[in-house]
Amino acid sequence: MIRKFGEKYPKISKFAIVDENALIIGDVFIDDFANIWPHALLRATDEKIFIGKKSAVLDKSFIESPEEVRVGEGSIISHGAIIHGSKIGKNVLVGIGAIVLEAEIGDNCIIASGSVVKEDAEKNSFVAGVPGKVIREVTIEEIEKNKRICEEMYNKAKLLNEHD
Repeated sequence: MIRKFGEKYPKISKFAIVDENALIIGDVFIDDFANIWPHALLRATDEKIFIGKKSAVLDKSFIESPEEVRVGEGSIISHGAIIHGSKIGKNVLVGIGAIVLEAEIGDNCIIASGSVVKEDAEKNSFVAGVPGKVIREVTIEEIEKNKRICEEMYNKAKLLNEHD
């Protein structure tokens, strides 16, 4: 469902895929080939939310913007993850149930499932724990895997949204 908030209207590329059971509210921009999955909630009632090209926002994730939110190209916001007033770089994986609170996450990072991140992470960081801490650098294999998964998510979203 797409809803305005006051005078703030979502803007969605004609090449993006937004599931009919997702809820997009207010000043949200969804770029080309991004895909938003069932029961994801993107609520931009204060500041803007930008979802970059080829990014995937998966089932039951929640993105809120007390400050501007940016999700970079080719990033994955996994099932049940929460992004609150944060900037997410390109090709980032935010794991299942992870929470990112007003932090800046660099390109190619992985945020482990269940982590709570309140501090910035430099590019290529693997962050885990509560509170989230950088525990190592991501590998080339992990970076390439995230790119493949992102492409697969777009293809699955197309199939999911085909209607007879």
